[in-house]
Amino acid sequence: MALKNLSRSIEGCVAVITGAGSGMGAATAKLFAEEGATVALIDLNEPGVLAVEKEIVDAGKSGLAWIADLGSKLEIDETISAVAEKFSGIDLLINNAGVVNTEYSETIDGIENTFAVNHLGYFLFTNLLLDLVKKESESRIINVSSAAHHFVKGMQWDDINYKDDFKMGLKAYGQSKLGNILFTKQLAKKLQKDGVTVNAIHPGGVNTSLGNQNNSLLGRVLKVILKPFFRSPLKGANTIIYLAEIDGLSITGAYWVDGRVAKTSHYSKNEAEAEKLWRLSEKLVNQEFDI
Repeated sequence: MALKNLSRSIEGCVAVITGAGSGMGAATAKLFAEEGATVALIDLNEPGVLAVEKEIVDAGKSGLAWIADLGSKLEIDETISAVAEKFSGIDLLINNAGVVNTEYSETIDGIENTFAVNHLGYFLFTNLLLDLVKKESESRIINVSSAAHHFVKGMQWDDINYKDDFKMGLKAYGQSKLGNILFTKQLAKKLQKDGVTVNAIHPGGVNTSLGNQNNSLLGRVLKVILKPFFRSPLKGANTIIYLAEIDGLSITGAYWVDGRVAKTSHYSKNEAEAEKLWRLSEKLVNQEFDI
């Protein structure tokens, strides 16, 4: 699907993109740079993100790379400091980094890796950058979620790590993607008077390196089998590009699929649960954000 009739120029904008070392993040970064944006590339994959940076710079465009594990509070803090030193404002923040783990693992902080990267990484990275995002007019935050949020009926508050029921990690992944939607809705509510739109998207099945660092043999085999059915990274990024470049975007707190607002699970609309996740997230990152 090609989304057309975009009229907002991003020339001169600053776009921060996580997970920019491969897949959708890299495709989005290269397109934005080609259109005149300055692109900040954040990724744990050092060879990948440096290669994307080099391709952008070699084409005479503006791109800067930072290597960071978005499951690590320390590395997020360090990256935020570096980004804040470089830019006075941010027009676009694309939270795209993500993992799918088929084997259980925890971060140094004792948080299950899928939840740490896919939800807490978005939560902390975004909140720490908000002052810079608010400085630009019509700035936009886009969170990459997934239809996988339907894998779970709700947040598993009594075992947020899914330590006792991890299995192949599908429910843990679904919970993290549900977290993206709850976070999107709650942040949009908090920023409704600040001129910042916050939206989530489902990119469809995309052929990326998502989660390669911690997959079982079965997980790798399944990816090979399903590869012919995946979209290209650029096609997966269509809705990100649409939300970044459509003129006069006023919708916020929504979930988008193929350039249209789509329905989410009944649970994801629960404002009390969204607030509960916000407070738990603050506790897990040991920092409060009263916006």
